[in-house]
Amino acid sequence: MKKSILSLLLITTFSFNAHAQYCIFFDLKAEEPEMVVSAMQNLMSTEWGKSIQATKSLFAYGPNGNIEATHSIQFCFPDEAAFESAFMSYGQSMEAQMVWERKLRAHAIEISQTLNTPVWYNGEDWAEDNVFMIYQMDITNPALYLKEFTSITPKLAKKMGYTENSYGLAFPIVGKNKDFSHFVWMGHNDIKSALSNTKAMFADPMFAEFSKNVSGVRTLVNSLMMIRIADF
Repeated sequence: MKKSILSLLLITTFSFNAHAQYCIFFDLKAEEPEMVVSAMQNLMSTEWGKSIQATKSLFAYGPNGNIEATHSIQFCFPDEAAFESAFMSYGQSMEAQMVWERKLRAHAIEISQTLNTPVWYNGEDWAEDNVFMIYQMDITNPALYLKEFTSITPKLAKKMGYTENSYGLAFPIVGKNKDFSHFVWMGHNDIKSALSNTKAMFADPMFAEFSKNVSGVRTLVNSLMMIRIADF
């Protein structure tokens, strides 16, 4: 992880929306999930873990298409400075490196890592959502897609009663997957509401019109459910 994390610092970080937030996803294939939780608890109890300015969460993937990963460790930073500080200090923390390199990797295989930033979102705190529906897409005209997305999603959220949940459009600023350029997330309180809201959305005439309007500029690559297991 050290080499991979430090390589991320070679980029010039910049923001594409006013909120300037960054979330790094470490997707893992965990043979023993309970040991991943234990390793994360140990990592967050180090001085490095206590000092970083970020939310620190572990998610499990529910139905996730063809993705190998079973879990995702995620750190979300409020700005570029917080991201830089956390990962520069990781390189100086032998204690944190020992936990990640030895304990965590002994029980999980790292599948991928991406540093993601929102293009647009509704301003609600995604740290308060427990279940996310994620739609990975290849978008060839981001401006057109964003225009249509921001036009319909507030209406659907109001109609279906999830205006206080987070939703938005994001993209991997580093670690881009060759198959998709952007992803939409929609936050929910629990699995039941995630499924019922998604089913209702797909059946709504407004969503059908939206799909028609963006059909020429986006290809859906994968959809998955992400479930919050623990915060640290």
